[in-house]
Amino acid sequence: MKQTKKTLTILAALILSIGSANAQGVEGVFKSAKKKSVLAKNAPSLRQHLKERKAAIEVWNAVPASELKPVTLTADVVAKNRAGYRELRVREFHYIGDCGYSDGGQDAGVETQTTAAAVFASDLADSYINQAALRGIDIDSLTIEIHGQPDKEPTNRVPYNRNFLYTIYVDSPASDAELEQLAVEAERNSSVVTLIKKAVTVPVNIVYTHSSRERVIGGETLEGLREYIHGKRQAKLAAQEAAKNSPRPQQTKKTGPWATVFANGARELTISNKYHIVHDNPAYLGGTNIGLTSRENALGVLGTCLTHISEGQAALLNLDIDSLHVRVEGEWDPRAGRKGFENEPIEPQNLRVTLYVTTPEPIATIQKWIEQTENVCPMYNVFKDTQTFEHRIIRVKKSK
Repeated sequence: MKQTKKTLTILAALILSIGSANAQGVEGVFKSAKKKSVLAKNAPSLRQHLKERKAAIEVWNAVPASELKPVTLTADVVAKNRAGYRELRVREFHYIGDCGYSDGGQDAGVETQTTAAAVFASDLADSYINQAALRGIDIDSLTIEIHGQPDKEPTNRVPYNRNFLYTIYVDSPASDAELEQLAVEAERNSSVVTLIKKAVTVPVNIVYTHSSRERVIGGETLEGLREYIHGKRQAKLAAQEAAKNSPRPQQTKKTGPWATVFANGARELTISNKYHIVHDNPAYLGGTNIGLTSRENALGVLGTCLTHISEGQAALLNLDIDSLHVRVEGEWDPRAGRKGFENEPIEPQNLRVTLYVTTPEPIATIQKWIEQTENVCPMYNVFKDTQTFEHRIIRVKKSK
């Protein structure tokens, strides 16, 4: 069968079910523009959603702390056998992470660092909408673009996206001062950005299962992470050799990723201009629960990055790895800010990683492998180092 261009749309069926201007179904069915304009009023507007969200938040804020309890957020990532890509699962939601061909991947899913930036933008967008709802400020459209910037002075940090600049594209009748105040309060109340701004060293616990060195997977099955890692080794060594003989590419102006707010308050993350992930809130926060939360996805990108980098380090170290599963957990306390819990942090706490590995390698080798992974993993270091965020606001007109 002829292979078509790969476009991965995460939770596509769910995206089609939401009543946003970006998900109205097949166009061009009306002969009369007048009839279309009348029926278009059936679609919700972001302004209307803000009113509904304000009511939901006010009810939520009135819940006494005695009626709430901390919860454990969990994100699981599994390296998928001979394909090698990473499957992230959070509750009933999941998506695929992968790398490019030169790194031994198949470009079958999202790249972690770019996805992480989109997750930060999504939480900022959600927080911005919350602030607008509470203040009664109308917004007709909102998109946040985000990317890292070069260090102003040289550092010894591992290369990864940092020094985040996000651009708020907003259509609103509010004044410039009101929009700026929304941005300030949105960043201050973003639990994900608050977490990323802090330096958090996440402990990694290894759960080790020994397997046979002589285990061989034949061509009758595509099972076998060991075979993927051996193939990845060839790709990484070839890429290293090519880098020695090639000039360093010039830095190009970065655009995206993006987090766009739908008319019902859900957010669509657009990554590398071709992959899409949906974020949403539970009903008690004015959402419809059609996607994972940005808070959960923040833990998820740590897991996908650790999984990817550990595969790469295993390839460079020429290790036999038969299975790899990373679980990231953290506690979030919904009582934060309420009476008696005014000083409770709004961001997830007690983050920890459990890495389940099946391998014939001795445990001492595996411990060194994971230490090396931590040293070079971009997202592990994003969490470990302090981060900065700055913003700018650009007014736009909502497209019809």
